Amino acid sequence: MENNKLLISLSLCTWLALNTVANETQNLGDVIVNDTALEAQIKSITSSKLENLQASDIQDILSSMPGVSVSGSARYSQKVYLRGLEDKASNITIDGASIGGEIFHHMGSQTIDAETLKVGSIEVGPNSALSGPGVINGSFSYETKDPSDYLEEGEIFGGKISTGYQSAYGRKSIDLALFSKINDKVEVVGIINKSEDTRIEIPDSKDVTSKQSDFTSALLKVVFKANDYNTFKLSYNKYEDGGKRQFGAEKVGGDLADVSDHYNEISRNTFTLSHIYSPASDMINLETKIYHSSEELLMAGQTNKAAYLLWQKNVVQNSTEPETRYGNETSGIDIRNTSIINTHKVSYGLSYDKEEQIVEADGLAVYTSGVNTGNTVDLSVKGGISKEYAIYLEDEIDLDSLVLTIGARYDIYKLGGIYSGEHKQLSPKLKAKYQASENLSLRLGYGRIFKGPLLSETYLLKSTSTQNDNAQAQRGHNYEAGFDYDLSNALNTKNSIFGFTLYSYNVDGYMDPSHNAALNNQEDIKMWGVESVFRYETQNVSSSISHTYNAGEAKSLSTGAVYEPMTANIHTIKIDTDYNYSKNLSFNYNAEFVRGNKFDYYYSDAYDYEVKRSGYAVHNVSTTYSPASIKGIKVSFGIDNLFNTKYSTHTSFGTNSGYASSASNETGRNYKIKLSYKF
Repeated sequence: MENNKLLISLSLCTWLALNTVANETQNLGDVIVNDTALEAQIKSITSSKLENLQASDIQDILSSMPGVSVSGSARYSQKVYLRGLEDKASNITIDGASIGGEIFHHMGSQTIDAETLKVGSIEVGPNSALSGPGVINGSFSYETKDPSDYLEEGEIFGGKISTGYQSAYGRKSIDLALFSKINDKVEVVGIINKSEDTRIEIPDSKDVTSKQSDFTSALLKVVFKANDYNTFKLSYNKYEDGGKRQFGAEKVGGDLADVSDHYNEISRNTFTLSHIYSPASDMINLETKIYHSSEELLMAGQTNKAAYLLWQKNVVQNSTEPETRYGNETSGIDIRNTSIINTHKVSYGLSYDKEEQIVEADGLAVYTSGVNTGNTVDLSVKGGISKEYAIYLEDEIDLDSLVLTIGARYDIYKLGGIYSGEHKQLSPKLKAKYQASENLSLRLGYGRIFKGPLLSETYLLKSTSTQNDNAQAQRGHNYEAGFDYDLSNALNTKNSIFGFTLYSYNVDGYMDPSHNAALNNQEDIKMWGVESVFRYETQNVSSSISHTYNAGEAKSLSTGAVYEPMTANIHTIKIDTDYNYSKNLSFNYNAEFVRGNKFDYYYSDAYDYEVKRSGYAVHNVSTTYSPASIKGIKVSFGIDNLFNTKYSTHTSFGTNSGYASSASNETGRNYKIKLSYKF
């Protein structure tokens, strides 16, 4: 109760100190927050903002967004948390294609490259029927660039080439985009981005060289405008990050010379086809998306070395192991129409999503020493299959001072392959926004939670994996209340906004896919917290300050023990300010402040203790200059972690369990420079 009073008073004090909020769509240095029509929880970041920040990984993409925490210094280690849960509890899509489940528990899941992005968006909470299947804490939606994002009026062909360097990673990068308007109906864009990381600099520590990276991403997109009513988009998106490096990406790094791990690579290949049919009718705005995506972890083979894929605890033995691929393949279709009927905006549709796991080894593994000498093992496994069928409807009703959004999803979730079972639920959704006065609007939200049993992490699948017959879907309720207050006139600014949200949700039978081949429901969890955001915009300055706090309680379904989740009791303040000195010169300052805290950690009855985490403050600055005398040239320079602070995020490996010696620290001071030329 004391924590609840504290978190509420902190956010309200921020409001009183800053005197702000509004109910209009805000453009804040290309970080966009839609505060009208019940969209106050939708947050996005655009390609121009990402380019100015020299964003190069998922941490750069999401770090400025309120309520989001990203841990991990290496690209392949970064894990994302939202409202107290990892993004395993979210729906993640790129161009409408669903990103598959967990492949390996020491690697991140969001294989997204900023160079190919047009916009990245987050919708917090499960209160919309349109957010997709399995949403508990929110949804992440990424859209890649179109040819029109590059083409200028009257331009038929062009290109853009960029090269950059980041000191703390030894990161050298180069990317090339070519784009063309072939005729009035067809446009095409191709992007390739390559970079190489040789080290990670940690303050007051030896450089980490065991997390090297050779990175490639690519995008090819064709846009066909058949006529005024029909537009088709066909795209291919590639992501590939590999190296001879330590396999446990989120663990503490060391010297490459000490790494016995062999080459490993995480990759994604995504194909999407979308069609928009939008005739001159309020009744029809039909969008269809079809996709196929494959994510893969490649492990190179080894000859007569310490058993790796065949590793057994406390057993000393050598083995020869073949090259092995661990894959998650997803495919699906979503058909959605939106109709405007008087004061109603009605969206309705149906979707189908399938995920399939597979492990493929190029031959048999052989024990070469130890108690199993001479025995062979086939590492290939056909894993689990999940299929989700859904129909959904949402009606946004404009009643003047009240905007009411009522929706529902009916989901059917089926397991196949080595797993079995069927789960279904009708999930009502509700959002309401009431304009109480000229400046004050009040918000309420509710969402029924439903997520089927998650397929286990693919890396730990074995031919002997068996399912718990009592595996259940994850179910719960989300409640929200908040307000927005507009003080634009009072502060004599273009836009000044303060928003406050109080939320609480529960998940019965919460399931983490890590080390969970049996699909065991592990916990009943309750999470609650606050989010407050102040935004201020004038002609040349756009700034935001946000505060988030999350707390919670979990109950073990196996022991009955009650404890706090590792994300509990974390206060985070973020500042993000853009200053446009002129149309050719701009500056950015952003910072994150996290207060020290403690929580009750629980793994088992033998590992139940209090964890203390140190607070930290990190400051970043950057500037972008486009000389008027040379068209197409842009120079960006920045310094991340300006004061070279040694810290680890409170959700990072080691820190989240109280083992300071195994805590993975974030990158130190990082000088970044990038030169680009558009021709």
